[in-house]
Formats: sequence, structure tokens, C-alpha cells
Amino acid sequence: MLSLEHQENVISNEKGGYFFWDAFMKGRTTMSSYTPVKNWTAQQTSEMQTVCQQNFKDVESKSQLAESHGNIFFAKEHVQWFTDPAAISNFLWGCESRALSPVNITIPASYDPVHRFSPNNLTIFPDRYLETWRLTFLIRHPALAFPSFYRAMRELEKEEFAQPHEVGRLMELNATLRWTRLLYGWCCEHQRSDNGCDGATGLPILLDAQDVIHHPEVVVRYCELIGLNPAHVRVQWDAESSQMGNHPLNGAHKSPDAVMKFTLANSSHILKDKTPAVVDIALQRKRWDEEFGKTLGQQMERWVREAMPDYDYLRSRRLQVKDQ
Repeated sequence: MLSLEHQENVISNEKGGYFFWDAFMKGRTTMSSYTPVKNWTAQQTSEMQTVCQQNFKDVESKSQLAESHGNIFFAKEHVQWFTDPAAISNFLWGCESRALSPVNITIPASYDPVHRFSPNNLTIFPDRYLETWRLTFLIRHPALAFPSFYRAMRELEKEEFAQPHEVGRLMELNATLRWTRLLYGWCCEHQRSDNGCDGATGLPILLDAQDVIHHPEVVVRYCELIGLNPAHVRVQWDAESSQMGNHPLNGAHKSPDAVMKFTLANSSHILKDKTPAVVDIALQRKRWDEEFGKTLGQQMERWVREAMPDYDYLRSRRLQVKDQ
């Protein structure tokens, strides 16, 4: 909807702003994502350190290029992709004591010669570096987001891109809003503006998918706040279903991008039914039982209900426009 490729003053990358994809993939392929940090081998630690440092270097290179030309640098990430692996390990494996981070990227001294991490900063970036970014958070109702993620994981497994043992851990890691709320809370504490964190024009900005889908004027307002051209906001586009990646030939597997972008690539406009205005969790549970089986349906309901307090808290602070 932002049409980054048409924004004259925006610099990003060929992945639409995802810079830490390689770090995410390295964690999967080395199995480090599914191993407690204390059990990582020297090779696993070295490989994760190297890829995170390279991803950070790419971010800095693009951001410096944008700054030198007076442009906006735009990146988008899943919070877990740049969360400290030790924090993820502690969460997944229920460690009582916080493990030391195996990733310590080198940050230019111009930001801060001493790397300081406040207790609520669970990312791989020191406080002073994070403070230089203007962060936006996009949330979606857990009863819609979590099952959608699970369907994508099953499709990735079907295409032999994900292994059966991964799905459970990936769901535990992603079927929660704790990472978003923690980083949002850090922003409110460290990046307070005159407007505060009130969902109007203060920092950070928080968008809800339901508003984005049903009230595109919110996206227009968002563009105005961050310096993008609202004239480029799209609610319709050309479907990409004819692209090779969506129709593999001779039994070839779809690419991971094709799996994750299937709905987008096979649509030509906003699909409002994907994000209804009212979500009945009990009704959704019945559908999950039918689609996933009762065991997973029960687990899905637990994930959703445990995430609702965080979702309600964040949603109450979302960006809105008058008469919305």
C-alpha cells in the first residue's frame, strides 16, 4: 500500500525492506534457533555473529546512502529477527537465568563508544543506536495472525522449506505479542516526544491491520507523519499470479517468498474479509478444530487468549484519524 518503489525520496532494498532475512535463515539452517544458547557450538556462534554483523552493515550502508542524498531510509523487520538470540533461547527453553548473548555486533563509535542495553532492550542493538530510529509497529488480531502464520508454516513444510520439527518452535516464538510489546515499551521510555505515546503523532507510531484494511485514510496519515507521498498509497494493484514463482513448473517447489506472498500475489485489491471488524474467538476455535484438528485448535486458542492483553494494550495506542 505504501508503494515504496514509487516513493521518490525512499531508499530501501530489493526485499522490500527486510534486511535481517539472512540472520533468520542462518538460525534455522544451523539449528541454532532450536538449541539453547548455552549449547551452541563455536561454529554456530561464529556464523550467527558474522551474518548479523553483515546484515547490520547492509542497513548502515543503505541508511548512510539515504542520508547523504537527503532521502528516507525504510526498513521493515519481524521483531524476532533482530531480537537477541539469548532472549529467544530464554523464552523458548524457560531458562531461569538470562544467558549471555552470543551475538555482539560492532556499532560505529559515532553512536556510542560504550554499548549499553537497558533491561527492557532485548534486541541486538544498543540503546543509543535504537534511539536513532523512528519505529513503527504493525499489529493484527491474534486470532487472525496466528492461524495465518501456522498455515504458512504448513505450506513451507509441504514445499520442503521447513522441517516438521521446526513448526512447533516457530509457533511458540511467533504466536505471541510479547516481543512487540517489549520493544514498544522501550520506545515509549527512550523516545518520548512532545506528543508522547498517545497514538496520535507521537513516537512510536502503531498501526492496526484492521484500520489499515478498513480505513486506508490511516495509511495516508501515516505517510504524512513519516514523510512519504500519500498520493502513492494503493488499495488496488496488478495481480502477480502469472509470475513464475507462483506457478512452479515440472514439480518444482515454490520459493519461500512465493509461499509467504501467495495471497498478495494472487489478489488485485485489499481483501477486507481477511480482517473482519469483529473477531469471535470462540467461533474461530470451532473453525480451527475443523481445519487443524482439536489438539492444535485448543493450542491455538491458548496462544490467542494469552496474547489478547498485549494486543488490547497496543491497539488502544494505535494511530487513528478523525471520524474513523
